[in-house]
Amino acid sequence: MTRLAHLGPRGTYTEAAAIAHDASAELTPTATVEAAMIAARDGEVDAAVCAIENSLDGSASIETLDLLLREDLDLLVRGEQVVAIRHALVGAPDVDLAAATAVYSHPSALAQCRERLRQIAPNARPVAALSTTAAIEGALAEPGALAIGNERAAALYGAHVYSRDIADQQGNETRFVVVAREDHEPTGDDKTSIAFTTQHDRAGSLVDVLGLFSEARANMTNIASRPTRKQLGTYIFYVDLQGHRLEEPLATALRETERATNWLRIMGSYPRWVPNEASGGDASDA
Repeated sequence: MTRLAHLGPRGTYTEAAAIAHDASAELTPTATVEAAMIAARDGEVDAAVCAIENSLDGSASIETLDLLLREDLDLLVRGEQVVAIRHALVGAPDVDLAAATAVYSHPSALAQCRERLRQIAPNARPVAALSTTAAIEGALAEPGALAIGNERAAALYGAHVYSRDIADQQGNETRFVVVAREDHEPTGDDKTSIAFTTQHDRAGSLVDVLGLFSEARANMTNIASRPTRKQLGTYIFYVDLQGHRLEEPLATALRETERATNWLRIMGSYPRWVPNEASGGDASDA
């Protein structure tokens, strides 16, 4: 049986993503994303499931990207899972929505439901929580408070669902990565995640690197950047590419990329998630 760590407690969106990835897995909730990755590094679990990209907000968890670059963790991406998000407004029974004083949730969920909250619970101040499950627990403990979470968590903790699917925009999805000590062998339909820095003081250095992928006909499915934290105006670029790091033409393109960059980290190759293979469920970034 596969053992998967995930951001807990029970009922978080990340737990839902872990279940969608492998419904038969033994799940281990952890207090933080870092703790989940440490458990994978130390062999306490086989892998950790962590949020990495959201269709509305972009990078769902900058922490996940930063942790993947830590040499002391030495983990690779070996899988991905994309799940639709369906935020629900929940709380104790018999809350007067017009008079509700607070609404708890993870900051990203609060941001994604801002306009609907103004309509449904106009007097409720937003209160950030570490996870949507923690938000439900907090709302149940405070008279007149509400929370944004998923319906599974509401059922687990005995909360009443006042309104379903309250996000301001439709089509909300989060991509999770499955990280482990080894990545995945080639399957014929794969993706590879990399991170690199360029010669920031040379014009066109990023374009030159991206041109290598174009020449190899390696389709980029995502690109993001983060400050290096070493010098103002310098960045680490994160790129997802179709193809496996061990197979051509991507293998050659990556060798050429290593020569064209100041620093390159291959974060792993893994099977590409395909919508019709999804097992369903609701997930988000916490």
